[in-house]
Amino acid sequence: MLFATVSRGKNLGTRLLPHRFKDDRYHVRLGKHGPYIPITDYRDIPSYLANGYSLEMSNKTEKHNPSLIRPESIQGWSKTF
Repeated sequence: MLFATVSRGKNLGTRLLPHRFKDDRYHVRLGKHGPYIPITDYRDIPSYLANGYSLEMSNKTEKHNPSLIRPESIQGWSKTF
């Protein structure tokens, strides 16, 4: 299971999970301003993370909107995955 933890600000300690958008896909991107790549299958996310893509993550129960999280801050995967 992929997750990240908010490390600063008022939501400190909040656990973030991959955000599924209205089109039922996850979004990864290389930079903050670059175009996103939609991913349908959750199992494909680690291969994008291994190539340096960041993942949109959120916490719906805590009302934390999607944030772009770098691969180094995401737990639950490895480059040899």
